[in-house]
Amino acid sequence: MKKQFNSTAVADDGHFSANADTDVRISRIYEWTPEIILATLKNYSLGNFLSDLKAGILVSVVAFPLFMTFSIASGVAPNVGIMTCIVAGSLACLLGGARFQIVGPTGAFAMIVADIIKTHGFEGMTCALIMAGIMMILLGIAKVGDLIHYVPYPITAGFTAGIGLSIIVAQLGTFLGLTLPRTPIDFFDKISCYVGNLGAMNFYSFGLAVFSLLLLATIQKYRPKLPGYFIVLVLGIGYSLIFDNVGVETIGSKFGDVASRAPSLAIPGTFFSFSHLRVLFPAAFAIAFLGSLESLLGAIISDNLSGEKHRSNMELVGQGIANLGSALCGGIPATCALGTTSLNVRVGGKTPIAGLFNVLFILLFMLCLGQFVKIIPMSSLAAMMLYTAWNMAGFTKNKYILLAPKSDIIVFISTVLITLLTDIVVAVEVGLVLSAFLFIKRSVETTTAETFSRIITTEECNGKECECVRVSGHIFFGAAPLLHHALEALPKVHDTIYIDMQNVPFIDVTGAKVLKEFVAEVKCKNIEVFIGGLNKRTMKALKKMDIANELAGHLSENRI
Repeated sequence: MKKQFNSTAVADDGHFSANADTDVRISRIYEWTPEIILATLKNYSLGNFLSDLKAGILVSVVAFPLFMTFSIASGVAPNVGIMTCIVAGSLACLLGGARFQIVGPTGAFAMIVADIIKTHGFEGMTCALIMAGIMMILLGIAKVGDLIHYVPYPITAGFTAGIGLSIIVAQLGTFLGLTLPRTPIDFFDKISCYVGNLGAMNFYSFGLAVFSLLLLATIQKYRPKLPGYFIVLVLGIGYSLIFDNVGVETIGSKFGDVASRAPSLAIPGTFFSFSHLRVLFPAAFAIAFLGSLESLLGAIISDNLSGEKHRSNMELVGQGIANLGSALCGGIPATCALGTTSLNVRVGGKTPIAGLFNVLFILLFMLCLGQFVKIIPMSSLAAMMLYTAWNMAGFTKNKYILLAPKSDIIVFISTVLITLLTDIVVAVEVGLVLSAFLFIKRSVETTTAETFSRIITTEECNGKECECVRVSGHIFFGAAPLLHHALEALPKVHDTIYIDMQNVPFIDVTGAKVLKEFVAEVKCKNIEVFIGGLNKRTMKALKKMDIANELAGHLSENRI
């Protein structure tokens, strides 16, 4: 585990020690140092190098076909995805804050990128990606990386499932062997379009797709150590070579000779148009939000698998620079590929150098297999994408969410449906609002206010019979009406009212206002009020709001 620097060294006299400032500076340098430097600066051995080399080779065999399929699902040629992996993957490994990230095009981005390109063209997508990269860098500098922990799991599971279903439906036409002049954008319109064109199915293409899907599923289930994706890719190339592409659409017939296209380094002219950037801002925000979320989720997953600890803010900066580099080299959005990142940990990757080896071998694959890439059947890639998207949806592993409390089920299903019907940003926003309201509801349900009469022997009450209210739970704006109703329901026939707050861990300004107004109200009726059982946190909150002074003489440390 990494060394945690102490930035709060204090001497016995209460002043900062001489080396406290040094500790703070070291901590800041550590926080903003790329992980590749920290991981290799000390104790990087030949054994680690060989482990990284082996991991890079094994991961690249899986990542190479996957990144091509994600590119096609995004509406661009496969070479664009490979270039994205090479540029963004290298920059993320060199400048990021996590050890095991494998970065490239992912299924999470596929539908967003496809929609942006259809609406604004590739140049518009590039402008949005440049803005998104800048946003991610600013998010990292602003140190908001740790906010990932505040996104409820039903939301992340919901939008991931929604994206998976969207990819399945988007690739279903290719899987069925349908050649359509235009595919609708809307989720349900796509399904209707496919059903209406079933009579035009290409059974050569459909048969190859079914064979590829069944083979891939069988390998992944019974021989998961074998490179199933690469095997399906090679068999697809073999079909094209043996049968001369009879009856199937290939990468070459759809995209041309992708291997011969070199990347171009340019900034779109429309990037300097404020009105154009304003139109593209929602798309840029969607890319930045999803890229940040996916990269940090991947870092958390790899932390859990490896026992290491990433630095969220440095990782966001690295991912932002990686996406800027991808945009300037004609690429598409990139983020952590969760499956290949997990594989990198499992096969023994030790440092970000494993990610660099992955990039190197993917580049070699493209250079050496370039002449074969153009004869890869689209149906084989569609089968890979369907299998990946189904696993991405995760309905099997997330089925326990449907057995969870109703609030979690509502958030999960709502996020899935809104992702399908609108877009991921709206889905996450609605999911967060729903989660907040449902959390407030649950918190209110756990707050109680019990009323009774009892003789109180505290110093203030002096053995008199009092009307008592015992409050348990957080007193915040959602539960404040409960306290108000309990206080109003008191008969107020005694000279003293005692409010026991022994079991109140927190009070906000709304709850404090209820107490203050109640005290003022009953004082007019010559009834004395004592508030007891206050813990340090509650008392501190009342003092900070200056309400403790207004309630001076009514606050007691005694309990019922």
